[in-house]
Amino acid sequence: MKTTFTTQLKKGFTLIELLVVIAILATLAGISTPVIMGQMDAAKESAARKTCMDIVEGATRFRTDYGMLPYRASKTAEPSEDNNFQVSLITADDKDADMLAILTNREEVDDDERMNINKDYYIRSDEQEKKVDGLYVDPASGTLGLYDPWGKPYYVLMCEENDGCTDPFTGKSLRGKNCIAYSLGSDGQGAAPERVIKKKRKKSKKDKQAEAAAIEEEEAAEAIADNIYSWKKVSN
Repeated sequence: MKTTFTTQLKKGFTLIELLVVIAILATLAGISTPVIMGQMDAAKESAARKTCMDIVEGATRFRTDYGMLPYRASKTAEPSEDNNFQVSLITADDKDADMLAILTNREEVDDDERMNINKDYYIRSDEQEKKVDGLYVDPASGTLGLYDPWGKPYYVLMCEENDGCTDPFTGKSLRGKNCIAYSLGSDGQGAAPERVIKKKRKKSKKDKQAEAAAIEEEEAAEAIADNIYSWKKVSN
């Protein structure tokens, strides 16, 4: 007698089962995405803070070696006695008064005009093809720029006096600090040196003016809190 065997085909997923699987995957993605994004933001903040510290350390070492700060006075505003002979620099292309060229040993001048006489490297940074997270060399002009992980330049304050730089946000003297640096953070909307937070206005007779002043002050404080500093750590 001939025996026949029949093979039972396995059934595929039903529509309901597929929807359940998709829902589970979506839930897992929703849970893990904020964690991953948070870790990425933290890594960028850490990188920006390190660069701020590298700038300060490089400028401080240069001042120790040569008795002066690494910038060309002829390419920046004259330091004012009102703010402790302090200058404001920005590490965007061609706006840092040759600070980056001096600290990275890239001065394109004759040897007798060099400020970095010994040709030392006070800052080391890999060149980037785009203006983000490192040193950028403009292909046309050759000018340098140093950018944070969000594609914004750093802000640097240098002061000649030993009393230290003035905190651009509080107006307090930072004794012993002849150079400070900061990044505008992830939102890129922090205050720059020339945009010092305004002093609290006197209470106005009109409620609308008082409310507008309070909102302005709160927004300025929030923007400053997002900054990455070389001289203090802000806990959000």
